[in-house]
Amino acid sequence: MTGSLQEHTLPITSGRRLHVATHQTGEPLTLFFVHGGGGNKNQWREQFAYFSHKSVNLVAWDAFGHGKSQNSKRDKDFTADAFLADFQKVFEKYKTEQNIIIAHSFGCRLTLAWLLQVWQKHHILPIDGAMLLGPAPHEQSRRGLFNNWMDKLPLPVMELLRPRLARRFEALAWHPNTDANLVAQERLATQGNTLFMMRAMLRNGPVFKAQSLRDLPLFPVTLVAGKQDGLVPFSVVENVSAALPGSTVSVLEPCGHQIMLEQPKLVNQLIEQLIQRVKTA
Repeated sequence: MTGSLQEHTLPITSGRRLHVATHQTGEPLTLFFVHGGGGNKNQWREQFAYFSHKSVNLVAWDAFGHGKSQNSKRDKDFTADAFLADFQKVFEKYKTEQNIIIAHSFGCRLTLAWLLQVWQKHHILPIDGAMLLGPAPHEQSRRGLFNNWMDKLPLPVMELLRPRLARRFEALAWHPNTDANLVAQERLATQGNTLFMMRAMLRNGPVFKAQSLRDLPLFPVTLVAGKQDGLVPFSVVENVSAALPGSTVSVLEPCGHQIMLEQPKLVNQLIEQLIQRVKTA
């Protein structure tokens, strides 16, 4: 990411460790960055490079099974409860007086599920604002990676299909005019993600109705969609926005699903605007 970062290994439980990167300034505001399924914290590098020169603290982590964090071949390590416990541990460790979460795709699904969980248990909203980029569908679980008959195939056979899956994902996730070098860089960065992990995570991800978000108190939320996003229907963004009256929606183009990588300057501007909303709320 940037040379000013400190990298840590954060124990969650015995046998479960996350790799965390932070930039600490001693300021009262912290930005937490939550990557999507199959991603890694380095996908926020443009945001870290920009905000490392601002008066804010920065925190990003590789989800369990991703990047430099510990991995596993046990299905129970990729349940919704396990990921939400990870989320809580990271937040409690690094939270400050004011906190904003910036999440992408499956990370948005985890963020919203975590907010609902904390609110239902304690009637406390733990954050002051949120930005959700290309929020992944959350109202039902997936059967697996492909969401069709191919998910019944043995994993070794699915590994043989991996190049096909990767090509299909890239066609849906990136705007056609995206720099080929950027696409290749991200392809290389995700080669360590196992199909076992991806399948288990998608099958076991948190499920909740968008309408349940109406239970949350009013707080500043920025929803960001890529105009050419082939993975997340815009109806998902609309449903989340309708359930969160404190939200605004920005549609970026040309832009696919990898929003913070395809349009980093615009994303940084939107984060700046969200910070001002939080400070004046």
